[in-house]
Amino acid sequence: MPSPVGHALAGLAAGWLAAELGRKRPATLERPLVTAVVFGTLGALPDVDVLVEGTHRLYTHSLVAAALVGLTVAAVPWRPLASRWRSAAACAAAYGSHLLLDWLGDDRSIPYGFRALWPFSDTYFQAPLRIFPQVERQYWLPRFWTANLRAIAVELALLVPVVLLAWWWRQRRGRDARGAQ
Repeated sequence: MPSPVGHALAGLAAGWLAAELGRKRPATLERPLVTAVVFGTLGALPDVDVLVEGTHRLYTHSLVAAALVGLTVAAVPWRPLASRWRSAAACAAAYGSHLLLDWLGDDRSIPYGFRALWPFSDTYFQAPLRIFPQVERQYWLPRFWTANLRAIAVELALLVPVVLLAWWWRQRRGRDARGAQ
């Protein structure tokens, strides 16, 4: 499974891209750094379940959990309803990016994969093609540092271009909109 670094990068890219989809005009972010931190945090958030023994890759690693994140954001009356739903979709996408990376990650701990369809199914899911290397959690093993540095290097190589592309697209849409005015 990917590291928190990879999950945060994927959450950032997914949140930025989802915030733009379906918009006629580009989003204006009042606080772009805060938004980036929120999306990155949401991307890594499902792994908070490691704090509760025996629950890792269960409840927080489901599509239902991603939907609940979106519904929670939509329920907060802080903006007009259409804007809230767009923010909710962006936050759910950032959270859901964690599931995509875990699905594409190499998991060597039994049971393999995660329960994406909980509470409707107890089936564990893992893609046949595993792009992201296993992150080593057993810090006492000699391979701990080398395995994790290698995993983070792969994540950076794969995800930094996606984040840069999402950033570029947002910037370009903003310039195009300002030029059209």
